[in-house]
Amino acid sequence: MRDAVVADDDLSAAIIALLGWGTSSHPRSRVQETPGGASPLEERAQAAVTECLAIAPDWTRDDLPTAGRRARAELAARHPELSSGALDALAWAYTYNWR
Repeated sequence: MRDAVVADDDLSAAIIALLGWGTSSHPRSRVQETPGGASPLEERAQAAVTECLAIAPDWTRDDLPTAGRRARAELAARHPELSSGALDALAWAYTYNWR
């Protein structure tokens, strides 16, 4: 029997907030500088964004929307703990940065 994946609601919310999904006209991709540095949760969110943006598109077979869907699917497979909203935010940042 497979273990159930435990959702990481805090990380998902941190990714959405970091990128500005739903509140900004374009994604942000860096944790805001604060005295004392980023929290461990902010660092994990930043790592997820960095991982997402490092996925190389295959322009020989994909257009931008397709590349975004492939990146989203790859992240969903790597990080099943992320919410659909967090994956959508990451795909949004991906397509914005690769346009």
